[in-house]
Amino acid sequence: MAEAVARLILARHGQSAANADDVFTGWSNPPLTPFGREEARGMAHKLLDAHLRPDRVFCSPLDRCTETVSILAQELAIGNVPVVKDARLNERDYGLLTGQRKGEIAQIYGVDQVRRWRRSYAEAPPLGESLRDTAARMLRAYVETVLPAAMAGGTTLIVSSGNALRSLVMTLDGLDESEIEGFDISTGAMILYELGSTTAVLGRSILQNRMDPE
Repeated sequence: MAEAVARLILARHGQSAANADDVFTGWSNPPLTPFGREEARGMAHKLLDAHLRPDRVFCSPLDRCTETVSILAQELAIGNVPVVKDARLNERDYGLLTGQRKGEIAQIYGVDQVRRWRRSYAEAPPLGESLRDTAARMLRAYVETVLPAAMAGGTTLIVSSGNALRSLVMTLDGLDESEIEGFDISTGAMILYELGSTTAVLGRSILQNRMDPE
C-alpha cells in the first residue's frame, strides 16, 4: 500500500460580516465577525489536538482569509512559517450580485435561478464567475505553486473561501458536476488530505471545528 508523504489541509475562513448578513460576498472584502475570530481560534485548537502544525501556508489575500491566517499563526505559534498570498485563491466573483442580500435576489430572479448561480458548475451570475471559471484559476494555483511546495513534505495549509474550495475539492475528490452541487464547506471547517509520492490522494478526513455541533 502506498505511503503518504505529505499532508494538505483545505480551510475555509471564519465567519465574515457578509456571511453574517447573508449577502453575496464574492470579491468584496469584509472583515471577520467576533464569531468568525472565535471560529479561527477553534480551528487552531483542532489542529493542535490533531498534532498538525502547518509548515507553509497559502491563502487568498482577502481580509477574511488573511485575518484567519493571522489568528491561526498566533494560536499555533507558527509566526515564522512562510505565508504566500495568491489572488487565484480568491472566492468566486459574484459579479452584479456582490453585496446583495441573497433573499432579495431570490425574490427578483426566483429561487431556482439563484440556486443555479450558487450551486451549479457551469452557470455564472451576471458579470461573474461560474464554479468552472473559479476552478480554472484555483487549479492553476494548485498545480503551479501549492502542490510543488506541498510535495516537499510536512503539512501545507490553504485558507480560502467556500466556493473556491469547492472547486478544488471537486478535483481532489473526483466529484462530477452533479455531486459538487450538493457539496458545501462551512466557515471554520477544514479537510485533511494525505498525498502520496505521485501526488495522488491516499486519504481524506474532515477536521471538525470545535465550535461545530456534534
